[in-house]
Amino acid sequence: MRFLFSLAVLLLAAATIFALQNPAAVTLKFVRWSLTTTLALAVIGAAVLGGFAVYVASLFSHGGLRARLRAAEARLREGERERAARGEPAGTSPRT
Repeated sequence: MRFLFSLAVLLLAAATIFALQNPAAVTLKFVRWSLTTTLALAVIGAAVLGGFAVYVASLFSHGGLRARLRAAEARLREGERERAARGEPAGTSPRT
């Protein structure tokens, strides 16, 4: 946790230095929209939007992993029920 806090402080310091060194005005255009802002805010905004896009994309893989975990847990419970039905004690390794 301390490492993440230190990393966040370093990134904030780097963003602050970047913003102070890049005060030039730029005009951003997208389709019919136009926005005039500083270069620093444009770059930091793009980084934030990129991070959000990566987060949203990761949600799809997390959903798949969650489904696989539920299926594995169901197989485990079924195996435990079968072992209990055969009279084997719980928590022992199966015989090979």
